[in-house]
Amino acid sequence: MRGLLFSVFSATVYSGVLSQSTVTPASFAATEFDVVIVGGGTAGLVLANRLSATSLNVGLIDAGHYNESGDDTIDIPTGFLTTDLLSNDDYVWPLASVPQSRLNDRSISYPRGKVLGGSSAINGLIWQRASVAEYDAWGNTFGNGDDWTWENMLPYFERMETWNAPTTTYVADDTYSTSLPSVEGESGPLDISYNTFFTPLDIDTAESTATLGFLLNPNTDGGNSTFLPIESDARCADPTTGKRSYAVAYYNETVRARSNLVVLQDTIASRIIWDNSTLNSSAIKATGVEYVGSDGVTYVVNVSKEVVLSAGSVKSPQILELSGVGNSTILEGLGIDVVLDFPQIGENLFDHASVYTDYLVNDGIVTLDQLNWNSTYLAEQTELFNTNGTGALSWTVEADGSFPLKQIVASSNFTAFRSELDSELANKTLTPLQSAQYDLLKTWADAGNIGWLAIRAIPSGGIVSTRESGSSYYTLGMSLYHAFSRGSVHINSTVPSASAVIDPNFLEFEWDRNALLSGLVFTRQMAAASPLVDLLNGANSPDASVQAAEDFNDFLEARLSTTNHPAGTTVMASQDVGGVVSPRLKVYGLDNVRVVDAGVFPITTSSALQQTVYVIAEKASDMIIEDLSA
Repeated sequence: MRGLLFSVFSATVYSGVLSQSTVTPASFAATEFDVVIVGGGTAGLVLANRLSATSLNVGLIDAGHYNESGDDTIDIPTGFLTTDLLSNDDYVWPLASVPQSRLNDRSISYPRGKVLGGSSAINGLIWQRASVAEYDAWGNTFGNGDDWTWENMLPYFERMETWNAPTTTYVADDTYSTSLPSVEGESGPLDISYNTFFTPLDIDTAESTATLGFLLNPNTDGGNSTFLPIESDARCADPTTGKRSYAVAYYNETVRARSNLVVLQDTIASRIIWDNSTLNSSAIKATGVEYVGSDGVTYVVNVSKEVVLSAGSVKSPQILELSGVGNSTILEGLGIDVVLDFPQIGENLFDHASVYTDYLVNDGIVTLDQLNWNSTYLAEQTELFNTNGTGALSWTVEADGSFPLKQIVASSNFTAFRSELDSELANKTLTPLQSAQYDLLKTWADAGNIGWLAIRAIPSGGIVSTRESGSSYYTLGMSLYHAFSRGSVHINSTVPSASAVIDPNFLEFEWDRNALLSGLVFTRQMAAASPLVDLLNGANSPDASVQAAEDFNDFLEARLSTTNHPAGTTVMASQDVGGVVSPRLKVYGLDNVRVVDAGVFPITTSSALQQTVYVIAEKASDMIIEDLSA
């Protein structure tokens, strides 16, 4: 499919072409910077934009690149489904977890974006917020204060987006909520829009959840994110061209022209350099960043004010450990001089575990599968996309929403799950951070009003089973948004380009297993509900004999993967709770190093992460400017 798609599309040029041809690893090292940002992804480019709007001299190091002549693999919304985007080493770090003992010792793929724009360039474009209670907990439960509550985060949600109202809805006779514009942004860098292409499966999925008693949500952005939205999911896409809108939107022509911003691409940051005179103090100071240039030579760039790590929840703790900041046992075992013994770094990894099922679709029902085996249909849809940004190639996930666990399982089952969870927790020695997280999660689970399981419908095959030419499929999956299981990310090599050891520790708790199995049973109920059932021609993988929770267990262990939402490895929390960074995102014990990426999440959200990561970066940029009086 990839070759066919590329043979049809003409070359396109992104409106914000990056021109960094005069920047070399050596010239970057010879430049004096106030701030150096490590990582030009979802958060890093926000920081580069906002900080360089001041008098600060800003340098940014990124391992990826940007194709100045345009890149259909990234720009076309269906690219993550119809190309090898997530397995192409030109676009992703080909990371993988250690074998998971509760998943048949399988290693789980963990692709992370390795292009300018980071994972915002390779994700599914889903644009979601979580609930008021979840963001309020960031401030109130973990000692981060009012700055990190819904009320004070909402202006940043609005600041980053240019929201475009839906022009149609996927549910007949419904219109989008008039309350939507009240919480949306009008003039941010990112274009936010809604699908204009719907398949019958998208429409009937939404209506079937309503049949089961879950009314569609008129405003999932307003602080209650549960259930499927009336207006379909918002997406990061230009409403005119249909193309992906991602973090490079923060690096437009005006920003590129700033003489106080320099971006060095195709470069791997290896470690932070420290001021030796501060090593025994309570505020160790960074003076530079070491990196390996595209020429294979190692350089050091000097930094006068701050180093900001925005390399993501996998790479940022890796760089800290390579710099001598982390668990002293791990560091000493690798011969790394310990600058700061900080065992919490790299711990507390949480993720959204996912599992998908698929179904055969009745003949005559349009799905995205036709793009793979019907050349006439592909040509028609290509013409639509190239002409006005519409059609099947502009499709993004539309039916995606979170459901409280308590509302989709029988009360007797929920009671049994909770009792087993209490027993598991009683037999564990918990850190202060875990105690705070688990008490909060139990409260949310019992209240039954926070999204726990995400239901996601995709009118296409090839995700669960091998796609047969001429056949059409419906993929129905779900993700566990609030797992109790906790994993870790640590180095086992001093080579900067080597992968960290990623252990999500999936299914550590039987509660997580029970929640996922309950979600799979719920997807069967959805597929059997009207009107969706009339479009389907039976379960494909697993087959129709798998219905009850216990029937799904083998399938779960064989198929569970990640939604690619790792977070929490450099957690933002007070020191007595066990935080790594302060509410100002500074690493405790370090004078001038911050972390600004998904690693700082104190607890995960019932949503895709990217919108919240943008908010963290927007808030961080204001904090840095204020703290540096720039």
